[in-house]
Amino acid sequence: MTSRQKKVWAISVWVVLHAILLSIGLWTPWKVDSNLYSVLPDAAEFKNVSEAENALSARSARNLTVLLGHESFDEAKAAAESLDSAFVSDSALAETRLKVDESTMQQMRDFFFEYRYVLQGHDVRALLKNDDAASIRELALQKVYGAFSLADLTRLQEDPFLLGAESFDYFTFHSPMMAGRFSLRDGVLAAEDSSVVYVMWSAALAEGTSSMASDGHVLQRLDCVLDSLQGVHKGLRVEKSGVPFHSYESSKNAQSEVAWISGVSVVAILLLLLWVFRSPLPIVCTLASISVAVCAALSGTWAIFGSIHVFTFVFGTSVIGVSIDYAIHFFTERHNIFKGLLLGFMTTELSYVALTFAQFPLLRQMAVFSIIGLASSFATIMLLFPNLPLPVRQDSLPTRLPGKFLAVYESLDRIVARRFAKVALLVVAIVALVPGILQLDIHTDMRSLYAMSDSLKRSESLNARLNNLGVSANYLIVEGESVEELLQNEERLAQRLEGAKADSLVSGYLATSAYIPSIATQRETFGGVQKLFRSSAYTELLADLKLDSASAASSDRLAGGDMGLAPTYLTPDSKLPGSFNSIIDMLWIGKVGDRFYSAVFPLHVASGFDVQKVAEGMPGVFAVSKMENVNATLTVLSRLALLLVGAAYLVVVIVLALVYGFRQAIKVIRAPVIACLFIAAAFGYFGISFNFFAIVGVILTLGIGIDYTLFFKEGGSRNMKTTLAVMLSAATTLFSFGTLSFSSFVPVSTFGLSVLLGILCCFLLSPLSRR
Repeated sequence: MTSRQKKVWAISVWVVLHAILLSIGLWTPWKVDSNLYSVLPDAAEFKNVSEAENALSARSARNLTVLLGHESFDEAKAAAESLDSAFVSDSALAETRLKVDESTMQQMRDFFFEYRYVLQGHDVRALLKNDDAASIRELALQKVYGAFSLADLTRLQEDPFLLGAESFDYFTFHSPMMAGRFSLRDGVLAAEDSSVVYVMWSAALAEGTSSMASDGHVLQRLDCVLDSLQGVHKGLRVEKSGVPFHSYESSKNAQSEVAWISGVSVVAILLLLLWVFRSPLPIVCTLASISVAVCAALSGTWAIFGSIHVFTFVFGTSVIGVSIDYAIHFFTERHNIFKGLLLGFMTTELSYVALTFAQFPLLRQMAVFSIIGLASSFATIMLLFPNLPLPVRQDSLPTRLPGKFLAVYESLDRIVARRFAKVALLVVAIVALVPGILQLDIHTDMRSLYAMSDSLKRSESLNARLNNLGVSANYLIVEGESVEELLQNEERLAQRLEGAKADSLVSGYLATSAYIPSIATQRETFGGVQKLFRSSAYTELLADLKLDSASAASSDRLAGGDMGLAPTYLTPDSKLPGSFNSIIDMLWIGKVGDRFYSAVFPLHVASGFDVQKVAEGMPGVFAVSKMENVNATLTVLSRLALLLVGAAYLVVVIVLALVYGFRQAIKVIRAPVIACLFIAAAFGYFGISFNFFAIVGVILTLGIGIDYTLFFKEGGSRNMKTTLAVMLSAATTLFSFGTLSFSSFVPVSTFGLSVLLGILCCFLLSPLSRR
């Protein structure tokens, strides 16, 4: 086979493989996963509840609230009405909520009257269970004759025990949802705080509307409308609350910062490469190889996993860094680089292959993304680049600065030529690094990675104060094979929460079964009511109220059982009044797969409350401490990733030992290993948590840093082109990733700082491996 045939064959193979990957990427539906639960291992518990929790989170994460405050209620209401009219027909919002129908309270009264025989509060149910008809009779008399009673007596003939009124009071006025300061005023919900009257306007994003910042986003338009309203209504206060506002603000700030930082670094890199190569062709080819590698990695990952997690994008930046390095070395040296590139490619791939053995789907996905991307980059440079008509003359490359750089190391070689000097230098390095490493905190806390703005912090505080609901971040998901089993599981859980309430660990809880009991409980309530109407207390009550016994008995024939009629039982699918339905919508998840799910939220929890203990030993009940679970798992994930990469480096040592010998292999890997120890020590000294994003930077340092030492090893002691290539590679990496350390977005800055420290240290140590 001639050299020309070999080139044609190589290019054909490259084209076919990338065409297959591109086709897969185009045919496979794109799905980006941002769910934090995806980082968790495939434990049975999370399999059972994660989909239900995702459905609940997706629903609650779309809700937003705007409080418009003014010293004048009329001004606040007018502003709220203007806001509502601006967005009531907006397709980006599923609904808007401002006006409260004045007939709502009557609808609630009618509803509780209709279901009075099956729907009663905890106290009345206890009296019915104990056959304490006399106490129920006394409650009715107090409502009729009490000085401060607000009971509706228009249906007294039909409901002499006022069970409808009792049920209405329990589920309305004594509900945890009514603990706040908001009340119905002139058709809107309003509350007063420090002489300012706030009117509530709320909405929900449509299912297809992302809360990530973008041009023309509905939240951007909302901000514009609110700004104009503040101009019209002087003194108007605007407070925003809800997950969409946090997501929008953080993503907007991150995009703005990263775009600005990346723009500056890209311009600097392009100018640097243009100055070195004196031609735009190497730059265009480098960018093309990076684009192809990223597309190949995306297509391959989608084909294997069906989706790609946002964390994979962060980890996958190693593809960009290594692709730039490979391209730079090709254009600076061009000849005799195959061995160095191949060893660099193999050692980096070994690190990522090791990560595929982890029992974490996310870590495997990250590894696969990097493996495919690096393979594509390597293939592009080895198979296509040699066929390019390159105008760059090797003798025109600037070598003065590399010469001065190497002269420093030649002087250093003379200083530490004696054995005792090398030992002393090693001891100094150890003494400097060990204390910092011992102070290292390998821990990921997602809460510390997001800093809420002062305005949102103030708004959330005000909203929590006015609503006074106190929903805990840790809650419970309840499961059942049927709706009835689920509600009965909830009721057993409620008994434990009542115990926690008695111990002052919670002030209360929100549960579907507290509003819509199981059919078994409704039957028990109905049976108690039947006994009530057959008791002597019923006859005595009719006499006390001076009611016609014949008429009353006829109206209550259902409860008395005289006609053998069956009651109508409530279920979560029953038609409910608006305000009652909004509570159930917040708690009831419904059918997911072949099972039914709901959420139970403890309220105003004390420090001693442990949601895990509450769920312990209860079938069908799962504690959801999402942030704690994610934090713990990311911490374990980080440590496991380090261990697996460490194991991979042992294999790398074996491979390099077979090529160079053991002593030379240690010389090659010592720079990236020391660089990683330097990162850890620096984080320890600065008191920065060595979190998941910092460890991603460590792995990137190991993957890129070993290439520097390999190229010096292959290039020789005075190879200026090798030195220039490594200097350019380090500069581009520091510009593209290290500058991210200046971001105020904590995950980005942590990752950038880790790469900055690691690559800088590795670059400074890598010339020590030259021959």
